[in-house]
Amino acid sequence: MNSFKLLAISFLASLVILTPGCVKQSEYSKDKKKEKAFDLKPFEKRLLEEEKTIKEINEEKVEKVEPKIKMKKEKPAEKKAKIISKKKQEAEIDFLVQNVTGRPIYITCFSYIKKRPFTRWRWDKSAIYHLEDNDIVKVDVDTIPDEQERKNVYGYLGVFDTYEQTKDTTYELLDDTKKIDLDLLSNLKNQKIQVGVEKYGFKGEVLDYDFVPITDSVLKYPELDFVVENKTGKTLLVTCFVYQKKDDMPVWKYDKTPIRRISPNSYGVIDVDTISTKYERVYMRGYLGIFGTDEMEKAKKSTYEMLKPQNKIALGRLAALKNKKIVLEIEKYGTVGDFIDYSVKPIKKIDFEKAFK
Repeated sequence: MNSFKLLAISFLASLVILTPGCVKQSEYSKDKKKEKAFDLKPFEKRLLEEEKTIKEINEEKVEKVEPKIKMKKEKPAEKKAKIISKKKQEAEIDFLVQNVTGRPIYITCFSYIKKRPFTRWRWDKSAIYHLEDNDIVKVDVDTIPDEQERKNVYGYLGVFDTYEQTKDTTYELLDDTKKIDLDLLSNLKNQKIQVGVEKYGFKGEVLDYDFVPITDSVLKYPELDFVVENKTGKTLLVTCFVYQKKDDMPVWKYDKTPIRRISPNSYGVIDVDTISTKYERVYMRGYLGIFGTDEMEKAKKSTYEMLKPQNKIALGRLAALKNKKIVLEIEKYGTVGDFIDYSVKPIKKIDFEKAFK
């Protein structure tokens, strides 16, 4: 028993001796842990700073992008305003007019309109516009909201020399020599009307007009000009009466080309209006008016309607004369006497400077 007590006391004594060492070891271990924890702090700090920086950058990017996205978004009110503006623009049938007469003119438009539902169709007169030579003006026609009714509005342009004539006139009192048939006004979008004058025989100056597309590009179309060669042995005065329908014009009518003086064994080019529409170009027909040099006044005053058979040669469709020339010759027919006949021949080589003189 005593031996057991002694053994227990000796064991406890050894623990007391070893305890300081164990404590020291534990403090060392703690210090090492502290040192290791201290060493990791800079890395943790750096990582935290990097995370913070990345977060700030992302937030800044979001702040920069969001206003742009907001600017692209349209408010319902703005969308509605744009739609209303577009509809209002579509409801307009205003058109442009240019004065190329070489003198001042006054114009007004008579349009046959139905302005509102459940109202009658009636003639309406626009404001009066004064145009100097080469001036362009926009003719304001009443706004027609209904699409179907807008498409059926047609009109006439009244062209006058004085303000008083323009002010007092109505469609019913409009003289044929003072009006231009515009047909459907909705077809005049993206075009302008060039108002000019041309001489047509004894009628003198008559209104001429053309519809010109409003575009920067210049389109080219096949020409129907043709050559006349004089083999009669005497000088001739030659003009051509062309039955044509200019672009977007509502009716076919006769047009008179400038008079050409053609000497014996020489030729001249007959200048025909350029027509862009293929159908109208193919079906254009022509009649030559031929006069002697002593008949200049008669040639100037001549019209197709007043042209006598001995002064007239039917050419048929002008499209068939492409790359060909009309050769005028004298043919004798017994007691009836001489008359001018023609033949169609291929063109070889022409001096155009000489031909246009």
